[in-house]
Amino acid sequence: MEIIMNILKFLKPTIHTPEKGVAATARVTNFVRPEGGWVPMGYTLDGSYVVLSLKTGQLVTLRAQDLHMKKLQVWLGLEVRNSSMVYDNDIKKDVVEPTAVVEEIAKACDEMGLFDFSRVRGPGLYREGDDLVVNFGHQVATADGKLVPLHPGHKSAIYQGGPSLGFALDTPCASSEEVLRVLGVLGSFGLGGKGDLIKLAGWLVTAFFGAALPHRPILAISAERGSGKTTLIEFLNALLGPQAIRRDGIPTTAQMIYALENRSATLIVDELEGRGSKKAAVETFMEMLRIQFTSSSSQRLSRVIGGKTRYYNAPVCVLLLGISLPSFNAATETRTVRLNLDALPEASRLYYEWLLDSSRESETVALGARLRRLLVSRWNIMRGTMAAVRPMLIGLGHEARIADKFSPLLAGYVAMTHDHVPSPEELRSLIAQMDLSQTAPATVERDAEMCLSVLLNRKVVIYKMTDGAKEKTHMTIRDALTHVVHGDAAAREPLTRQLEEFGVRPLWVRASASWKLAVCSSEHHEGMRKLMMRTDWALGGWKDVLQRLPGAKASVQKVARSTQRVVVVDMPREVLEPEDGDYDFPEPMAA
Repeated sequence: MEIIMNILKFLKPTIHTPEKGVAATARVTNFVRPEGGWVPMGYTLDGSYVVLSLKTGQLVTLRAQDLHMKKLQVWLGLEVRNSSMVYDNDIKKDVVEPTAVVEEIAKACDEMGLFDFSRVRGPGLYREGDDLVVNFGHQVATADGKLVPLHPGHKSAIYQGGPSLGFALDTPCASSEEVLRVLGVLGSFGLGGKGDLIKLAGWLVTAFFGAALPHRPILAISAERGSGKTTLIEFLNALLGPQAIRRDGIPTTAQMIYALENRSATLIVDELEGRGSKKAAVETFMEMLRIQFTSSSSQRLSRVIGGKTRYYNAPVCVLLLGISLPSFNAATETRTVRLNLDALPEASRLYYEWLLDSSRESETVALGARLRRLLVSRWNIMRGTMAAVRPMLIGLGHEARIADKFSPLLAGYVAMTHDHVPSPEELRSLIAQMDLSQTAPATVERDAEMCLSVLLNRKVVIYKMTDGAKEKTHMTIRDALTHVVHGDAAAREPLTRQLEEFGVRPLWVRASASWKLAVCSSEHHEGMRKLMMRTDWALGGWKDVLQRLPGAKASVQKVARSTQRVVVVDMPREVLEPEDGDYDFPEPMAA
């Protein structure tokens, strides 16, 4: 990083004149024509016709009451009116006769068949086979200049216009000096972990390609106060331009629907804090984040709002920033790459960087447009590097999910800094820089073990006899079981009967001379429902989960004087062999 900063000191704080885009003369398909027009798309379940308006570039649903010339002209342009003109011999002049146009729309749409709104693609980047398709908002084209038809096939994607991506095929590409300067700015923040710059730069490229990539990891940054977190967000947001949306706090599903209904964009969330956030809102948000990790044949999501089905896209990539991020569940954590942002180094505070100057934001946005144009020309490098890196990571012993998480980041960094796919030796060096040469010990906590642990850690009220008097005390299920197994024989039965009220019974099996634990499996058992309240198994899921433990089996036992369906598991080792705990303390100092 010091080398990059030293190089940047000798660069002038002005934008280097970039080269022209290599595919500026590629064939493109325009969504909008001055005279307007329409392209048939099909019909809906209620029989309405769907056309692509060449006046607005948007899909239009034409119902029966819309099939008259005033609305058709407003939505589809003057071409519809001009094509409807016929000569009236009685009045000796041209008049509008919409019947022919309406019949033509009906016939063409009926031939297309039922329209599938889930195949609609707004502005963004997409993948068709090995080709990169870029919907710029006003036109659509592939990276290598292949023509993209507006007439869809029965299974192909349907493109429509929308807000501009902020760059086009004729936008100049960023120069190598500009790429180096962007890396220098990213490295000037307090990235303390090994390979953090590669991960951050790689995420930026991954966010740009978005839905064109098979996997896009979540980037979670925990930032110290004074680390320049907001400045970093503003810089990344400026580089991505219209391809990113920023939210403070947890966005609702409704906000996502309106923001991503007709576009493909990255979600940047600032001020995501563990304290003050509602658990239900966090869980709903995390579910949306898990959806965006993997591309599928059905990219769009649907919700029924006001009796009408609305379709929207999941965020193509996600960046989460906060001082104290909420904990993620296991499914979300496996899709997340974490970085820590320390306080800004003193050198960064004193060094002026025009890319971070809010008064020159337009220049940063323009540089971001050139950088994204450069990345379009390097799509094959991105794709080739991912194909080479993933098997290398798996060969090093990483799980497939880990390889899917890190391969797009490494490939993104390569696409940003290289004009060719690196050699295997170079890729191994980059893998080592990301600290991925060796696999970390897997510490996977199974659901069955977590469920049993939660059950054993629940505190309950236990009554015991002390000097002939009944004494009330609170102890965990684990401690109560330990007293049954290792305590006085006279106290075993009273403790067992009290545990049975909660749906838990310790069993001594004479045939095998071993202790077992029976847990009531019915979701209607009042005691178990109380023990599992506000857990992941509150609706009765503990029955199936506990049966995954080694040696577990379903059975029937007497519990609290009634026959109950139970899951019988081996008595936990911490109950059979309780540890007093070994503590080392310093010797008391001599007086």
